Amino acid sequence: MIHLRCQPTNERPSDVRIGAGALAAVPGLAQGRRVFALVDSCIADRCEALRAGPNFAWHVREGGEALKSLASAESVLRAMVQAQCDRRSILLAIGGGTIGDLGGFCASLFARGIELWHAPTTLLAMVDSAVGGKTALNLPEGKNLIGTIHPAAQVLIEPAFVQSEPESGYRSGLAEAIKMGLGLDADLWELLEREPERILRRDPDLLTDIVHRSLAAKIAVVEQDPHETGLRRLLNLGHTLGHALEAHDQGRTPHGLCVARGLWFALDVARELASIREHDALRAQSLLQRYGFARTPLPPTKALMPFLARDKKVEGSSIHFALPTGIGRSEPRAVPIALLQSLLERESGR
Repeated sequence: MIHLRCQPTNERPSDVRIGAGALAAVPGLAQGRRVFALVDSCIADRCEALRAGPNFAWHVREGGEALKSLASAESVLRAMVQAQCDRRSILLAIGGGTIGDLGGFCASLFARGIELWHAPTTLLAMVDSAVGGKTALNLPEGKNLIGTIHPAAQVLIEPAFVQSEPESGYRSGLAEAIKMGLGLDADLWELLEREPERILRRDPDLLTDIVHRSLAAKIAVVEQDPHETGLRRLLNLGHTLGHALEAHDQGRTPHGLCVARGLWFALDVARELASIREHDALRAQSLLQRYGFARTPLPPTKALMPFLARDKKVEGSSIHFALPTGIGRSEPRAVPIALLQSLLERESGR
């Protein structure tokens, strides 16, 4: 079992366990407390053993972007009341990133905040969203426009869940791992370059290594900037365009695939601003292609700009943009929205 700990100054810590049996530890860790399990319907049958405990309430929902709404949050909060949860209760989110977002949001509100535990079951949630405390819901006007910061006390990761994940979901998680390697960890990047065949075959040892390295890099950032006022913006590499694409597509394209397309655009911005060497940019593009993330055509610029303009990272006429500056390096920079619009128009011709 691999153990990590995320402890930002003056913030609640998160203990992370990575390995076989991590989820089975829940009954012992939660002994004597009420556990409200918010469970993704696609993996509920694989977690049935947890239901044997007398203090478990089981609430199954179908994951997906449509779940991240205020209406969904109200239904979960009311179910928590009906399950007789109290301020000592634990909300355990078992599933992918959308289950984690909804569960974290509800845990932050119920009784003014109860303990949250994450058991991520998708690669994307394992390498990124389960650690760091950010929760978010969507509005019709855009993705992740409302949310809270509510770190999980326990993050329980069993990489074996990834073996049965659909291919689109698995590739979505790989895109987030590529983001972490490009922006923060050259050693992770070199692992992804060195072993694409084994990684695409879902080699268990390599998957555990990818999860471990990705989270270690993220924790190093979050501990310095838990509330995303500076350095933590680096974790948004590829997400500025990625979120706009998701919102335009109304959540039909998996998050990571949109982020991968956003990485192509981030490299274009970096070239335009002369912040990255051409050799590194070409190396990054080559890796994206090796993992099946082609530079796909974009929607018309005028259809994307309303979502970019409402991005939560916008301040005035600029947006806080995560800019790749080399392999394993990036920097946050305020980039004029007009420049982004110009680059999009140049690419799409519209």
